[in-house]
Amino acid sequence: MYRIVGSDGNEYGPVPTEQLAQWIRERRVNGETRVQGEDGAWRLLREVPELVVLLQPPVVAPPLISAPTEANSIPSDFDGDYDLDIVDCLTSAWRLFQQQFSTLFGPPMMYVLITFGLSIFGALPYIGPLFSLCSMVISGPLMAGLYVVYLRVIRGETPPLGSLFDGFRKMFGHLFLGNLAVGILASLPLLAGFIVLLFSVGLSAIMGLAKGSASWPAFAALAPGLGLILLGLPVTVFLTVNWMFSLPLILDQRVGFWTAMKRSWRQVRRHWWSCLALLVVMAILNFAGVLCCLVGLVVTMPISMLVLMCAYETVIHGRKAP
Repeated sequence: MYRIVGSDGNEYGPVPTEQLAQWIRERRVNGETRVQGEDGAWRLLREVPELVVLLQPPVVAPPLISAPTEANSIPSDFDGDYDLDIVDCLTSAWRLFQQQFSTLFGPPMMYVLITFGLSIFGALPYIGPLFSLCSMVISGPLMAGLYVVYLRVIRGETPPLGSLFDGFRKMFGHLFLGNLAVGILASLPLLAGFIVLLFSVGLSAIMGLAKGSASWPAFAALAPGLGLILLGLPVTVFLTVNWMFSLPLILDQRVGFWTAMKRSWRQVRRHWWSCLALLVVMAILNFAGVLCCLVGLVVTMPISMLVLMCAYETVIHGRKAP
């Protein structure tokens, strides 16, 4: 018995092999369809040995995806080396942005409106903390949905606008826990510095009030805390880069948050500096968008997301984006 993920992003099944064969004949399923077998792992149908025979004669692949061959057929549990070409990711992202602008524009703008609205309401008295808590809970599933929207575009699909909320319908708990775990663990190296810094500021404020003249503490009082923060910052960057693909992995592969974090770590560390350079390029792109009176983000944010998901295809699946 098998389960599949349709082009609409919904799961269907379990169904027997005979039903899959009928769907293939009806062109409702093809080699790029994601299939879950009895082992619980999600793979492309063309990567399942007992199902690949059903594709004879070959089924036409979706647009923008080249027909699979034995040479480039790489299992979804790819655990090998790869060549992350940042220029190639940028080129693919720009081409897809030009071809699919109408599809790529809506989801990030909706994401920005939701997060901006929650931050505004979070500043309100009394009820503000509730909106801040809501923002913390939904940030992981919402961001994962945005990632997978772009991933589906790269794979030749045209996802509906509602695909942004796939993270609320599937793997919500793991997306929340994954986002929380990465945030907490990556911030731990900075914790000691912030504690010392807050203690220094508080102590200086108390001493100033005792003297009747409160003032900003001298740099010497802040130096220990700032020094600890600077020491912990490289570790935080190291952890953040290693776990950069955790959220899309959870939603794309339907795996638990800890499994996604381990797999992201294992693959990213093979070419850690290349992955860091990719994030720096994305930061520069979005900073340029901010400098253009924020209007530039309409262009730079979709492109940077496409760049990241093109890299995801290479790092996690070992294949180049179209």
